[in-house]
Amino acid sequence: MTRASRVLIVAALGALAAAVTQVLDPGGPWSALVVLGAAIVLGEFFLLRPGRRAPLPLSFAFVMVLMRAASSGDFALVLLGALAVAFVLRPARSMSARLVTTASRLVGAAAALGVYLLILELALRPDEIGVVLLALGAAGVVQIGVDDAARMLRARHLSWSIDGRLADLALVTSGMLMSVAYRGTDGTEGMGLWAPLLFSIPLLAAWYSYKRLASIRRTHEQTITALSVVPELAGLARSGHAERVADLSVALGDDLGLGRHELEYLRTAALLHHLGHLCLDDPEVRGVPIQPSEVSDKGAEILRRTGYLSAGDLLASDSASLGGQILRVASAFDELSVGDAAFADAAVEALFSGPGYVYDARVLGALERVVIGTAVPARF
Repeated sequence: MTRASRVLIVAALGALAAAVTQVLDPGGPWSALVVLGAAIVLGEFFLLRPGRRAPLPLSFAFVMVLMRAASSGDFALVLLGALAVAFVLRPARSMSARLVTTASRLVGAAAALGVYLLILELALRPDEIGVVLLALGAAGVVQIGVDDAARMLRARHLSWSIDGRLADLALVTSGMLMSVAYRGTDGTEGMGLWAPLLFSIPLLAAWYSYKRLASIRRTHEQTITALSVVPELAGLARSGHAERVADLSVALGDDLGLGRHELEYLRTAALLHHLGHLCLDDPEVRGVPIQPSEVSDKGAEILRRTGYLSAGDLLASDSASLGGQILRVASAFDELSVGDAAFADAAVEALFSGPGYVYDARVLGALERVVIGTAVPARF
């Protein structure tokens, strides 16, 4: 089922439910609450996808509006109904993934409501604009925090970064604007459903911008991957060598505490570390064998000329950086193990038995932990 078809289904069901509630309870609040519930469902299908962090559903902003629009009981009822519909229509690969996502959304919304009500309860003037904004902002942050925690639990890996956090800011501030405008503060009349309709436009613009950026990023990654297999197709490297070295390099870098940007440069350098081979004459024409350092230096020159200064510096044969040492160890390991996990122990032992000045002891320790102590990367 495409996203367009899911949107049409939710819109049709929401319009029908709103019409029915209007007939049964003319002038009552339930028509608006049904529309907000439908907006929460739709928000589950539109995700902000900033680089270097997990995607965020636009539904978080509409949950903040629902806090201002409904009592606690009505909030729970509408939220449960919206999450049930989203569960059925959610494009997830497995039932367990859908259950986990739905549970994290429910816990996040419940925690956000609790924080929102607590701040209002402690305030001397709960309807004052500053207090309301503080409560809404805290509720929005709690939703995102619960979502981040749920992802770390699923991945069984504790990691947090400031990268991509502008998306958090866009989502929370949009939700605050919608919520305040919906009901008003300090005795002023609110805009009702016009508020989420109007203030969701900047949020949708942000969604579209991140979508385009993600498309550009995918194209970039596909180009790097395509270039990485050229030496293999030319018979200059073993099939899958670049991908295995890249996976292992990232695993080693992560174990040694490299940052996300450094890991990205390291992966790029690893994927393209044999590309320089294409620029060197055939050994039979040269009359002398091609040295690995020549391949590395030529590849580094290519990357530097195309703007990948950091990746090029990692690839250079004289690189003394930790990333450069990681790449050297990962490549040597794959050569020694011939891409077969059965030879992993022997390859690690061979690297440890070499002269101490050849490979960095920190990287060899990480290699032992990653390859033998835990697991070899998935593609290995």
